[in-house]
Amino acid sequence: MKKIGLLIFSLMLAGCATTHQTAPKSLVTPAPVQAEVVEPQPSAVPEKGTSLTANETCTKSLAALQTYNSRSWNKYSREMSELTSKTSQFLSVKEDLNPQTNQLVMNVYASRMATLCYRIESALGQAMLEQAAQLGN
Repeated sequence: MKKIGLLIFSLMLAGCATTHQTAPKSLVTPAPVQAEVVEPQPSAVPEKGTSLTANETCTKSLAALQTYNSRSWNKYSREMSELTSKTSQFLSVKEDLNPQTNQLVMNVYASRMATLCYRIESALGQAMLEQAAQLGN
């Protein structure tokens, strides 16, 4: 039920964003705008020739976590499988949906994956530090 409510809310917001509003015309001539040189931001989509994508790095970190902490690996492996399954399910019907809905849902999945990968990296780092600390004792 929450998913339907979220979808309806998202569609309402998308409808609000597409309404055209006319701005009041100014009687004052604006000052000329100087063009600024903008450095291109690194793309979220990896360019060809890069070594690993974010998902590949995340998968490798998850595999390494299995060596250091099997309980954490079990937890994050389940979460990764569930998220991957849901993403695949969405991608199977993506072409039949509204482009705004597609973008919204893809952003949600990308955000959840990035958060999960951050948590995996954090757990791996913590497990490695704990093992290193035990070497000193």
